[in-house]
Amino acid sequence: MRERFRALDPFLLMPILVLMFMGTLTIFSASRGTTQSGIWLKQSLWNLFGFTLMLFVSRVRPSRIFNWSAGFYIAGILLLVAVLIPGMGKSLGGAQRWILIGGMTFQPSELMKWLALLFAAHRLGAKPPDELRFVDLLGITTLVALPMLLVLKQPDLGMAVSFLPVLALIPLIKGLRARWVVLGLVGVSLFGVFAWQKVLKPYQKQRVMTFLNPEADLQGKGYQINQSRIAIGAGGFFGQGFTSGSQTQLNFLPVKTTDFVFSVWAEERGFLGVLMALALFGLVMSRILEIGRSAKTHAETYFCVGAACLFGLHIFVNVGMVVGILPNKGIVLPFFSAGGSSTLSYFLGLGIVMGIYHRAKAK
Repeated sequence: MRERFRALDPFLLMPILVLMFMGTLTIFSASRGTTQSGIWLKQSLWNLFGFTLMLFVSRVRPSRIFNWSAGFYIAGILLLVAVLIPGMGKSLGGAQRWILIGGMTFQPSELMKWLALLFAAHRLGAKPPDELRFVDLLGITTLVALPMLLVLKQPDLGMAVSFLPVLALIPLIKGLRARWVVLGLVGVSLFGVFAWQKVLKPYQKQRVMTFLNPEADLQGKGYQINQSRIAIGAGGFFGQGFTSGSQTQLNFLPVKTTDFVFSVWAEERGFLGVLMALALFGLVMSRILEIGRSAKTHAETYFCVGAACLFGLHIFVNVGMVVGILPNKGIVLPFFSAGGSSTLSYFLGLGIVMGIYHRAKAK
């Protein structure tokens, strides 16, 4: 076990541990006095399972993991298909996104974004960057678009958005020509128009309209964003204190252990606490990029850049959502939001990053 800890990067491990602690305290405060009062303990167990998974994955040679990426990708696609089959997928809140395993629900899409990143990085790394052609990028785009479409079918727009870093950013990190950037932006724009007309459900369109004008229905569709803003504003500079947030403890703030958990942290810890959390997230992403810079293969570099982008997207969208500058996408915040599937998937990705660090250090 000591050898497994030696494989971990201390400069990445420390901010992760602090964020885990902060997140657990926030979930405890958010759930206190509610029917979910024990969810903080359940999340602590998921963190323990995830940390153990990271330990074991970090000791597996990255080249072996990349060689298995095609099999992992196919298994993930099969799980996404199984979710859509009546009797296999479990429906909650009008969406069919989960599979029952041993009496617990598992969300395959959380895992699939990391498997898609792994396979895309492996395929892109098979050639030197200057030898990548349009057909190569088209193939990678298809591989990533397939799980995105399956996730949209569930429907889960927020999770589908999580695939965008894999789709749009990885092929650009080695200095590909500007025309690929332009084509990518045009493709995303056209897909956005198509999605609005043919893919988005009425409630998803309503979220966008609520984002544009939340004051139009403060007691209805705009309630979540409005209460979140009140909670964040009530935190002031120093915060109201642990378990002392009025919006949180009086249960005005909705879904406060998952989507809007950062509002709880902001209300209790104030502007200083928000800056500290964002700084720790910044340390995590910058260290992942630094590991990618020292990686020994293009595939490892691609994966690290994609991993940092995945973290960055979730942080940006979740924080932007709770402060009202982005629509409510239902995207969770790493290390803060309660959820077993998301926790395990994040630590799986971090385990691969740690393995890349260990290999680079050994060389």
